[in-house]
Amino acid sequence: MTKNDAVPAGENPEVETLRADLEKYFAFLRDFSTETRDPALSRMTGYSYGYAMAKLEDGDPAAAAKQLAWMVNRASRHQDAPGYPGPGRADAGPRSTAG
Repeated sequence: MTKNDAVPAGENPEVETLRADLEKYFAFLRDFSTETRDPALSRMTGYSYGYAMAKLEDGDPAAAAKQLAWMVNRASRHQDAPGYPGPGRADAGPRSTAG
């Protein structure tokens, strides 16, 4: 049973867009936290993503959107990192690892 039985899960285009954005930002933050060896960010990202997906399954996209907002805000701190999914990245090319 979902909160909103009027539109079955997976049939609402807005929910599918929200799900795609959640996956995109989760992948970025997961990879970034692994690269930077930041276990706290890794845990927070996993919790946020898991909660958002559970809320989508429950038919509560507003709660899932709040988690996406957290992910977008957190990711925006790392706009220069490779794979940054949001707007505003000046250099979309690969980052040099030499040095």
